[in-house]
Amino acid sequence: MNEYQEPYEKEISLMELLFFCLKKWRWIVAAMLVVAVLAGVYKFQSTVSDNQAKQEAQLLEDGEEEKGTEVISNPNVEYYEMAIENWQQELDDLRTYIDSSVIMQLEPYHLDTGNLSFYVNAGDVREKVWDTLLSAYEEFATDGRLAAALVEANDSISESEMQYLVSFEGVKLPVSGENYEIEDGSDPSTIRVTNLGADKPNVFRIQITADNEENCVEYMEAAKEALTAYSAELGSRLGVSHELLILSESQTERIDQEIQTYQNGILNAYSSAFTQVKNLQTELDTVLEEEGATIEVGTTVTYENPVSEAVKFAIIGLVLGAFLAAFVLVVVYLMSGKLQSTDSFREEFGMPLLGQITKHPHKKRLFGFIDNWFQRIEEGAYADITYEEQLKIAAANLKTAASKEQGLKKVMLAGTMSKDEAEAFRSMLAAELDGIELSSYERIVFQASALEELDSYDGVVFLEKKGASYAKLIKKERDLVADRDVRILGVVVL
Repeated sequence: MNEYQEPYEKEISLMELLFFCLKKWRWIVAAMLVVAVLAGVYKFQSTVSDNQAKQEAQLLEDGEEEKGTEVISNPNVEYYEMAIENWQQELDDLRTYIDSSVIMQLEPYHLDTGNLSFYVNAGDVREKVWDTLLSAYEEFATDGRLAAALVEANDSISESEMQYLVSFEGVKLPVSGENYEIEDGSDPSTIRVTNLGADKPNVFRIQITADNEENCVEYMEAAKEALTAYSAELGSRLGVSHELLILSESQTERIDQEIQTYQNGILNAYSSAFTQVKNLQTELDTVLEEEGATIEVGTTVTYENPVSEAVKFAIIGLVLGAFLAAFVLVVVYLMSGKLQSTDSFREEFGMPLLGQITKHPHKKRLFGFIDNWFQRIEEGAYADITYEEQLKIAAANLKTAASKEQGLKKVMLAGTMSKDEAEAFRSMLAAELDGIELSSYERIVFQASALEELDSYDGVVFLEKKGASYAKLIKKERDLVADRDVRILGVVVL
């Protein structure tokens, strides 16, 4: 009788667990709706309470129903206005400078230039003294003192611009003999001096650029006077007797690439400032269009919409309800101990499965098409078999099991499921069993009288219900029959 009993470790199929939960979809939907309603109601009431609290606090603080709003300037607008003002000021300064500056009016390819070449005669002095004298004259020409003297003579050019237009070149002439000739060229190193009685003559050149020829002549005269006066001052200050002699003076037109580069730099700066002002103005117009010149801050109390907040929480409640219901169903599946699957029935209970009746005659439920859809997905082609055909299959398997036992005529129908439902199935099964006497449905685990009658039958067929019969009781009734040496023909699962 116990030929199928062997150690068995039950495995839980995730697919079976999934279909178990899907078949309980009504419970899942109900849980979702309940949690959604509770969450929505809770949020609606809490939002209403919060709004009332805000209103009461507002009334207590201001003593009025609605609190006034404070209007301030939009900080974004203020930023753009300040930036536009700064760039506009820079643009105006550049425009003024371009219009009034002499340097900006100069033609860099036709510059009126005055050249003054001077020889410093200091007799027989050390070379270090020569360097000191030349350095002093260079400092006088470049630190603004010479430019100030020229502006005093003619103030058509500002002192700062005049300082830019004055340049200094100094060179120490090599000794090439006792006699020298004056030959003034464009390069001071080409100047040669005749009969000056000095072994190491020194020369420097002052170059003055003017806006026209007349001013150039005037500046050259003023430069000669200023340098002569400074020569006397320098001799008394340094204690070095020397004489400043002019070697040559000339007035020419020249090309100055540096002035052109300077002018282009100023014009480019003006163009960049103009573009920046336009861009900032465009951005300011956009901010004014989107945000406005003023904003309301600090004092306006905002109230939340209870309905919209409740809807948000209801949606969250739907999701939480689904997870909650699924969790409960998984726990029920794992802990209930009920018969949930027949895939490994023979290995688990040690009894042959004669048939499984998945159809339910005359049983219609609301939205039953969803149940049928899940059943078709789970069972595949077997779901197309009708209830009557499934019943006949179970009866045929039962007759085959009974034919293997010679002289088996009386069979007890036992199980652990509800007796009323089992009796309805027994009457239909008995009609299919010709020559076999089938007893009424008995629950030998719960009825001692039924257990005593067991010995009067040739075999036993168990009738169990999926999701209702407990696995522990099925094994117990199997053991009760096996202890009495009564043949177990198999099990039919509804």
